[in-house]
Order: sequence, then C-alpha cells, then structure tokens
Amino acid sequence: MARALTLGNGSCLVCLDRHGFVRDFYYPYVGLENHVSGQKHRIGVMVNDSFSWLDDDTWSISIGYKPETMVGYLVCKNEKLGVTVSMEDIVYNEENIFLRQVDIYNHREEALEVKLFFHQVFMIEENKKRNTAFYDPTHNAIVHYKGKRVFIVNGRTAQGTSIDDYSVGAYQYEGKEGTFRDAEDGKLGKNAVEHGSVDSVVRFCGTCEPNEKARTYYWICAGKNLDEAYSLNELVMQKTPAAMIHSTESYWHAWIKTQQTDLSGLSKAQKKLFETSLFILRCHMDNKGSVIASADSAMIEYGKDDYSYMWPRDAAFIISTMCQAGFEEITKPFFLFCKDVLHPDGYLHHRFRSDESLGSTWHASTAQDEWLHDKVLQLPIQEDESASVLFALWKYYETSRDLEFIELLYKPLIEKIATFLVNFRDKETGLPMPSYDLWEEMIGVSTYTCASVYGGLEAAAKFSELLDKRNHMRIYKKAAEEIRKAAITHLYSEKQQSFIRLARIVNGKVIQDETIDASSLFGLWYFGMLEMKHPLLQKTAEQVNKRLVNPDSVGGYIRYEHDNYFKSGQLSNPWFITTLWETQRVIRHPDTDLMQLERAIETFDWVASHLYNSGILAEQLHPSTGQSLSATPLVWSHSVYIETVLAYLKRKQELKSPIDPSLIHEL
Repeated sequence: MARALTLGNGSCLVCLDRHGFVRDFYYPYVGLENHVSGQKHRIGVMVNDSFSWLDDDTWSISIGYKPETMVGYLVCKNEKLGVTVSMEDIVYNEENIFLRQVDIYNHREEALEVKLFFHQVFMIEENKKRNTAFYDPTHNAIVHYKGKRVFIVNGRTAQGTSIDDYSVGAYQYEGKEGTFRDAEDGKLGKNAVEHGSVDSVVRFCGTCEPNEKARTYYWICAGKNLDEAYSLNELVMQKTPAAMIHSTESYWHAWIKTQQTDLSGLSKAQKKLFETSLFILRCHMDNKGSVIASADSAMIEYGKDDYSYMWPRDAAFIISTMCQAGFEEITKPFFLFCKDVLHPDGYLHHRFRSDESLGSTWHASTAQDEWLHDKVLQLPIQEDESASVLFALWKYYETSRDLEFIELLYKPLIEKIATFLVNFRDKETGLPMPSYDLWEEMIGVSTYTCASVYGGLEAAAKFSELLDKRNHMRIYKKAAEEIRKAAITHLYSEKQQSFIRLARIVNGKVIQDETIDASSLFGLWYFGMLEMKHPLLQKTAEQVNKRLVNPDSVGGYIRYEHDNYFKSGQLSNPWFITTLWETQRVIRHPDTDLMQLERAIETFDWVASHLYNSGILAEQLHPSTGQSLSATPLVWSHSVYIETVLAYLKRKQELKSPIDPSLIHEL
C-alpha cells in the first residue's frame, strides 16, 4: 500500500513503491492529475539469458533518501544473477523532469551481457481511455500523450548509446496483460503505436566487466504539448543527466541547511527523520498554495477516494510547522489559496483540489448553499478548518513579522473568517454551531472545535490589535471568552472527569457524547483555551493516559475510545499524531523539569523504530505488529514529529538557561 519515496518540485510529484517502481505521477499540480494512478512502471533486468523483474522476490532491496537531500536511493541485490542494481532518483528542481541513474554492479569474475528494461503505463488525466503512445524515430524516444498532457520517455547509457529496442501495445485490454510481458524473453516487438489503454517498454543493452559497473540514465519529461516536452528532452541532453542529478542534490542539500536548528541533542536516526520529514512536507506543497495530505494513491484501493486533497486543517498544521522550522517564506501561497477559495460567508469547505476547485465530500447536501442533516440545515464544513488557518497565519507572522502581508489579508481573509466564527454560534449556549468533528465522522459541537475556534478568534484579535482595529479586537476576544466558558459548562463531564469528544444540541438541550478523545486534550492546550495547569485540563490528561494508551507491546496512543478506522482486530490502532501530541503536552507543561523532558527522547525513539522501511511515517500502526497502516507517508505525521522535536529543543534550551524573572520586563 505504501509509497516508499515521494519526490517533487512543487508542480510535479512522483511516488515510488518499495521496489522503486513509479506508482504515482502528479502533474502539473501536486496532488491533482495522477497520470499513473497506482499502476506499476516496472523495471526488469536480464543477465545473459536470465530475466527478472525487481518485484519477483529474488531481490534483496533497501530503499530510502540520500542523507540531507530529496534524492531517492535504492539498492537491489540478486545473488542468483550475480548483480546489484543501485538507483538514484530525482524530480529535477528546476523543470518537470523525473530522472534516474541506474548502476548495475557485476559481482562475478566474468563479463556479463546486461539488458535493462523500463516499462511505462500512463493513465493520462487518471483515465486509461483515449491515450496514445508511439515510438518517435527522430528522437529515438517513446511518447505518451492525451490532449494537453505529454510524457516523453528516453535515456542514455554512460557510453552514449540510447534506446536499442522498444515496443508499444495494449494494456489490460481484451485479455492482454500489457506489453511488459514482451520483455521477458529479452527482445521487444517494435510495435510503433497504439491508442486506448496503452503501455510501452524500452531497452538498454551493454556489457558489464568483472567487478565493474555499467551505468544507464532514464528520464520522463512532462509537458503540456509536444514542443514543451521535446524541449525538456533536449535540455536533459544538453545539461546531461549527471549534471542535473548533481544540481538537484546540491539544491536540496542547500535547502535543508537554511534551517538553523541545532539537532546535536538527537540521535542519528532522529536527525535523519527530522530532515526527511521536512522534505516530505515540501514535496507535498504545490507552488500555487495547496498542501495535500498524502500522495499515496493506494488508499483508493480500500475505499472510494484517497488523500490527495488539501484539507485546510491538515495544511494549516503543516504550514505552521514550516514556519517554526524557518521556512515561512514558502508558506505565503497557502494563505493566498485560502483567500481565493473562502466562501463569501467566511468559511472554508471540507477539502479542495490543488487547482482551487472543491474536493469530493461525503457531507450530505440539499442545495447549492444549504446542506441538510437530520432535517436541520447543516453547513458542509468542519469549522475548525477555518479557525486553524487564522491560528497558522499568526504563527507565520510571529516568525516573519511580515506586516504588509497581514494587511493584504486582513479584510478578505482574517476579518471574513473571524466574523463567521463570531456569528456561527448557538444563541442559547454560546457554543459554536454543530459541524463535523476533527476526524470528520460525527456532527455536533466537539471540544476540539471549540478550542480551535477560540484559538482562531484570539489570533484574529491579535491581528486587529496589531493594525489598531480596536472594535474588531474587542468583538473577537469577547466571543472567544464566551466560547471558553460555554465549553467548560457544556463539554466537561463530571461523570468521566474529562472534557468529552462531542455534544449535540437537541431542542435547546445539550446531549453529551462522553467518549474520551485525544483531540479534546490536545485542542485545550494547543490553542490556549485552558492553561496547562487548569484542573479540568489536568483531569482530562489523566483520563487520556488511562484510556487511550495502546495496551499491546507496540504502544502509542489511539485517537479515541473504540476507534474502528482501519481496525483489524480487537484493539484500536495507535497514531503517530496522537502519541506525539501527548509528548508535546509534557514538553510544554510549565512544571516539566529536565529529567521529565528527556522522556521525550523515548517517544522519538519509538517513532524512529516504527518507520516504514524507507524511513517515512504512516498515518497509523497495527496495535500488535507495528505494521504501517493507511496513507503512507502521511504528511501530518511528519509535521507533528518536526513540531515536537522543535518544542523539545526549545524547552531544553530554556531549562538549561532559565531567564531571570527580574529581566523579563527589560526583554
């Protein structure tokens, strides 16, 4: 299910599986128009007369990122064939070109005849119909195209030889598996053109001397027309593949070094995950502002859709983390995106595609702007998503001090959202009106939503004060305080000794769902609705630690009691997010001392010990085996890891160098 590596440049995103096969190819938006859609771009090797695909279980494979870069690195060893295949993969940082360098090492004492096969199957615009593939003899390349999407496949060996055999044919049509089967005898049929559902294979040949290596470069150029794609192909030839790989590796190495966080207190594995996490965040950010939750299209095999959308909430957390890590400049397009897609009434919809169009949803509707649930008009939203954008924008301002950008966004974004949050409330209780909860499963008034709305309004009040809009400031602060008091009154359960997941307002009466939910505790302190030492927050923390810890050996925290999402046995699955939330709470607690703080290292070790084999984080883990489950990678998991590490390092510095209270006024 997982995508072992994700490589991108902000307009092109390529995902590889654990065998190094391309499984997703998003272009020209990150997360939109997946032109491979989970199909396999197979890689085959023939040594003398023995053929093998890299996924036929005869290979020992390791995969990951080269240190401090967004460069994929794959090592595949085959004892029977006597060779090792190593690959370095990039999406060129300057243009929409996927490039891979393939080295075949000969471990034998005699020379080997080696044939290398690359298979392509494009579902252009996510549809197998009306595609065309053809061999172009003028460029000795394969072209796949449909409409305004063109992909040119080409390559060269280190000796300068090009594609020496090819074939194009039908893919999974009328009983045909695909042209890739033509490769298994070492020769290709040279069929030059096919349309409909099509695939293609190209071959490179060479001799590999004893204990030496043979190198081949392979690339795919993506353009909106033939001329653009051909010009990119020429660019590769002029610059050379080696130079482009080196340039991209150097760029990402320089990029990661721009963040100045001192990671010397972390282990090698923890540092590597921190850097990998930053790359995961960056490659899921579209240059036009969208930030998708995950590029793992395999999710669609288990349901009706995948995670390749922008949820404003997930994106807001990711953007906030990027600001805290020192990359605030690249977050500005996100806020402009939100301004553009904001509903005229001041709220953000459930989720969006990367071209600013509305994403698919499962929230019921009755008309264009009227949505019905249980015979009550219901907006199709999770209100916390709108509030979270304001909270993230304040994080941006704290790190950037970009007042001109805030002034630009005040009326069309800040004021609009804040006014909606003020007005979208129950007149009797003062609570926010019902909407879907954080986990988008239930409609009601959740503790988490109340806390996020409080945080959003407090952020809006700070912006208003900053710009000397005092009337707005007073309105937003007053509403925030009313929500805080209402939440304490209606969402704390004396029976459970905890804030609960959610309440519903039925005929003016508040009916509590007394489920203990990790997001309730997290929201209370993260958005500042209650102080860390508030007795009701402390009691909620006690219940979370009592009820939501996975009892099996894998450990970790589940989302809420009796969570069934991706559940495969009696126990609910632990999440990286919820586990790191609790570690963050301990880190940020004012009474935490250095000894207690160092327990965070245990969590970091736990996270590092449950990575997918390529070094990335899933959404969930199997509670007993620790197997990665659901979307992999999940960008939010990586974001919370970064944020928790940053909180740990900051608090450690504070505890080692406490500030004299008498100097606070002077500072």
